[in-house]
Parts: sequence; structure tokens; C-alpha cells
Amino acid sequence: MKKAFRILPWVILLVPFFILALFYNLISSEVLTYRSFGGNEIQYAPKSLFTVFRVPLIEIVCASIIEIMRRKTLEFNSEIRLGYYSMWSVLLFTVALKSLFQTFEFVSTSIFSQSVYASIFFYVTLAIVIGGIILAFVKGKKILASFQSKSYGLKNWEKISLTIFFLVYLSLAFAPMLIYR
Repeated sequence: MKKAFRILPWVILLVPFFILALFYNLISSEVLTYRSFGGNEIQYAPKSLFTVFRVPLIEIVCASIIEIMRRKTLEFNSEIRLGYYSMWSVLLFTVALKSLFQTFEFVSTSIFSQSVYASIFFYVTLAIVIGGIILAFVKGKKILASFQSKSYGLKNWEKISLTIFFLVYLSLAFAPMLIYR
């Protein structure tokens, strides 16, 4: 059961790739690459593997960062480990579900041109993110309160990995805004 709980978010993170691959040929020739907070469509780009699969790739990068932090729990005592592990697990599931529902939104907008469904998926995604952050905060409040007073030193490989993942994240997130202006 614990192993299934550990791999379930990663399985959920792979589902958007299958959905997008399944519908790739039906996706319109221009895809949404940036939208304001209110859901208004701002920027489109020509359909390509990059523009279609960019958001699930971003979520894989975010999940990888979270997984590195979640694995730090193995080094702490049981009370801290449980809170820390729970907090990062909630965030990992949040990223996975966000990716899934963003894919539903993308497909409903790109293929079916149904703004009603896209709006529903947009607000479900928003609720998942807000709910996930609140739940993670509740699960990890003891950890967050003591975070500054304790040293949770990262190993060199963790620092390098987190830095690389962060740079990849920034590249995937902001490249379309610069390339497709």
C-alpha cells in the first residue's frame, strides 16, 4: 500500500502525456501557451511537440523537485519525518492532479472548442492548487515553524539536482513567452 501511494502521483503525471499523444493530431494548429490569472487567453503559438507537451513536462520537473525534498524525510526523527513527508506528499499529489486537469482543460479548448468545459477544468485546477497548498501548509506547519531554527542541509547532489530542475523549470515556463511574442 505504501509503495502504491509513493508511485501513484507519478502514474497520474504520466497520464497527460498519453492523453495528449492520443489527441495530438486533433489539436488545432495554434495552441495556448500563456493565459492570465483570470483565464483569459493571451498568447498562442504554433502547434509543436514542445508547445503541446510543455505543461506536463513542467509538472514532471516540479514533481522531481518535490520528490528530492520528500526524500529528505528519511534523515529526520519520526515526528518531523511524518509531517515533512505528509507535506511534500500532498504537494506531489497536487502537482499530479494539476497536470491532469490542465490537460483536460487544454484538450477541451484545443479539440472540442468548448469554453464551458475549459472553464470548469480551469477552476477545478485552481481549486486543486489552492486546496493542495492549504493542506500542505496544515500538514507541515510544525516543520515550517521550525524550518529556520534547524539545519536541513542538502547534499551536493541534491543542491545540483534542485538547481538544474529549477533552471529547466524556468526555461520551460518562460521560453514560449520570449519565443512566440
